[in-house]
Amino acid sequence: MATAGAGPATGKPAACAVTFGRSTLLGSHLAAALTASGRWSAVAVLDPSPAPPPPPASPLVRHHAVDLSDPARLASALTGAEAVFHVDATTAAASGGDGSFLSLHHLAAEGTRRLLAACRAAGVRRLVYTGSADVVAAGARDVVNADEDSAHYPDKFGNAVSELRAQVEMMVLDADGVDGMRTCVLRPSNMFGPGDSSLLRFVAGYARSPLGKFVIGGGSNISDFTYVENVAHANICAEQALCSDAASVAGKPFFVTNNEPMETWEFMNCMMEAMGCQRPKINLPAKVLLSAALFSNMIHHRLGFQMFSTPLLHPDTIYFLSCTRTFNTSKARRLLGYYPIVSLEDGIMRTVGSFSELSDNLGFSRKQRSCGSSKADKLLGSGTAADILLWRDEKRTFSFVTVLFLLFYWFMLSDRTFVSSAAKFLLVTSLALFIHGVLPSQVFGFTVEKVTSDHFEVSQSALRNSLMCLASAWNGSIHKLRVLAEGEDWSTLLKVFTFLYSIKILLNFQFRVLMGLVLASLFIVFIVYEQCEEEIDSLVSNASGKIKWLVDRVVERLPASLKAYIS
Repeated sequence: MATAGAGPATGKPAACAVTFGRSTLLGSHLAAALTASGRWSAVAVLDPSPAPPPPPASPLVRHHAVDLSDPARLASALTGAEAVFHVDATTAAASGGDGSFLSLHHLAAEGTRRLLAACRAAGVRRLVYTGSADVVAAGARDVVNADEDSAHYPDKFGNAVSELRAQVEMMVLDADGVDGMRTCVLRPSNMFGPGDSSLLRFVAGYARSPLGKFVIGGGSNISDFTYVENVAHANICAEQALCSDAASVAGKPFFVTNNEPMETWEFMNCMMEAMGCQRPKINLPAKVLLSAALFSNMIHHRLGFQMFSTPLLHPDTIYFLSCTRTFNTSKARRLLGYYPIVSLEDGIMRTVGSFSELSDNLGFSRKQRSCGSSKADKLLGSGTAADILLWRDEKRTFSFVTVLFLLFYWFMLSDRTFVSSAAKFLLVTSLALFIHGVLPSQVFGFTVEKVTSDHFEVSQSALRNSLMCLASAWNGSIHKLRVLAEGEDWSTLLKVFTFLYSIKILLNFQFRVLMGLVLASLFIVFIVYEQCEEEIDSLVSNASGKIKWLVDRVVERLPASLKAYIS
């Protein structure tokens, strides 16, 4: 078993190398951890990123702008290296590049093949590759406390990234023992940390999307999350284990997590609240969304037409947000000596503390505007009515919907007249209040709360506000009539004409149908507007612009005398 203080096999400091040590989250943290360990005479950072290298934090760090497909540059950069820490190339592609499958395959699969050949030629003795636990967690199935022996590659991968990671894993494991080089693979689950451009970017994108107010699935699924410093520590432990006990470690994969499984949506909520967004409360059935996502993907592949504007409505996203994914790290603890050095709570707090530095990268400025009080919330007064009509409290909203439906049925859909329905309703209400009043304070151990008289009283302030609203509405109507009588405000005339004509059209409907449409719209229109606020505002703005353009064109063709009168 490896220990934290073990050194290289030769007993004298040697050099090591880290791939993608600048363009990936893990690479930068791993380079810093290797430098701080004091075990290496030099740490070579290999990265094809065209950006200029930052000033080295330590004289031991040497930056090399190396493309993994360049054998000559690789051989030069790996000279004297005893160990190589190979970081998953797909995470580097996520932060840069054109995102095509060809470039991804070139960077990950072809780059790893050439790196392994260069390592053998340079005499590298140990190579540790860090991939992802996603290679064995695919599809709509729960993975519960899976270990390395029970979790196998799926027959069909859900996406190209997971398949490439599996190919790289197999290349690294097959290279074990060739020309004396020993290899092993680490599989962290949902790695995150300060500066993360993958998981945190996904959370930020979800918070900004129309789905940001919804919980996909039941919300009780559990996942393993891994703080980046723990993954860097696991790399150091794995390299030390290859030094001291290669026979039991080499050629094997190891799951690496924080050993603290938590609900996926609790992690999402922590991050979203730190970004200034409200945590979602409305549950959407995962199976329905999955069917919609699969159908959308089929249409996209067949016809090239994307049905949904948000790229988050993808089967893999729904699997991640609704399925349980936990892994057993006992093998890594036993053979590598790995234990998390940063707790999950501390890791989340450190990540949250770095959000101010990531505002430009994750688009927080736009998100904070969209995650604050929405226009629908402000329109409804940001109070109880907003909570009910925007479905923020599902139980309360459902109670109001049930009561309103019963009242609508009692007064509108029954065969009784409105007067007889009101009389029976008052009779039932009076009887219920009387029975409630004579009940004792305790009934079978349950406390009966009495209805006090203040529930039936209207405060002077409430009455005054109601009268002020009526007076304001009356005065506003009189003002509109006065403006119309002056014959100068064409905009007001158009608005009044449109309003009255709309009422005329609505009165053509039966009163019960009209009331049913109004009640249904109350619980649909506001939440739809809140979820699609930007799209609806854009449509209204475009429509207003076209109407204004049309009006201007009509006015231009009017006679000069009439045009002067209108202006």
